[in-house]
Amino acid sequence: MLTVNSQLSSSIIQMHPSMIKFDSEDMQDLGICDMASKPILLVLNRQMIKILEDMGVSDDWFFKLQNTELTRLRGITANIHNTANFLKAQNVGESIQLHKLFRQCELLGIDCRKEKFLRSVVEAVVLRELRLLKLKARIPVKKGITLFGIMDETGFLQEKEVYVTFDTMQDRFPRPPGQGPLLVTRSPALYDGDIQIVDNVVPPQDHPLLEHKNCIIFSQKGNRDLPSQLSGGDLDGDLYNVIWDTDATSGPIQIFAPADYPRVLPIDIGRAVKVDDMADFFVDFMRTDHLGVIATRHMILADQMKEGTRHPDCKKLAELHSTAVDFSKTGIPVKMEALPRANNFRPDL
Repeated sequence: MLTVNSQLSSSIIQMHPSMIKFDSEDMQDLGICDMASKPILLVLNRQMIKILEDMGVSDDWFFKLQNTELTRLRGITANIHNTANFLKAQNVGESIQLHKLFRQCELLGIDCRKEKFLRSVVEAVVLRELRLLKLKARIPVKKGITLFGIMDETGFLQEKEVYVTFDTMQDRFPRPPGQGPLLVTRSPALYDGDIQIVDNVVPPQDHPLLEHKNCIIFSQKGNRDLPSQLSGGDLDGDLYNVIWDTDATSGPIQIFAPADYPRVLPIDIGRAVKVDDMADFFVDFMRTDHLGVIATRHMILADQMKEGTRHPDCKKLAELHSTAVDFSKTGIPVKMEALPRANNFRPDL
């Protein structure tokens, strides 16, 4: 993860030793996987909703957000302005600027709702959003955002403090939060302590942190870094979810201790890795990939147990899920016989 440092005097790249994975003398290329060119709209999911519910967030908040989204989807075809903005926000036909075609049709006096192909495109996208809302509980949060996480190199932020900054992109996104508490997490979140409350602090004028955009900046101070408390996150490109809606952050909310799993060392085969080793590892990875099974069982137990995600079986599943996620790094698979038992009745979403 590279960030702009306005305190540097020339065009150089400074790297921490941990950022150097492999030494090379013949390759000097810099490959870019992704960039924080714009923020990402935040949508809830079933795992996040269950933890927030166990923390004490009011059910009325979830229903209010859901009803707001249903009202928005009903109004997509009310006029061309709504339709074009919807297609643009969903990145539908972005390469051909499809949303501009709808606006051009309006200027030419063509009603897109009567054109079979154009109408079917809009209907397909709306139905997709409705399915995600019903089956996956992907509820948009107006006062929320998803951002890349970076570290405060200046040392300005104190423990449990962050700075959230992003562009509104001509009012396509909400305004960044001001001073005050906010919820921060990272997906997938299965452990009850994977959502924490922190203080958003806005740096003073002319501070170097104000040069950053489209990211959440974490403090380097404290006994334990905050990203590792959020479902074992780090700052090598992870995305973090931020909520500053006062209806969710205020009230009698209970904060749970984050998970603290012991560090697992990768398997050492005692010799140089060969092509056959990589092939065998790939086969083992495909054979032992049980992330979906573990997450589904966690969802079932968290819904049926009175304690929710605080139940010991749910915490055990969260730990096994973390082990399964790290398999590609450690080579240590999950023992499926260790999974807590559950029935086949799934929550009705």
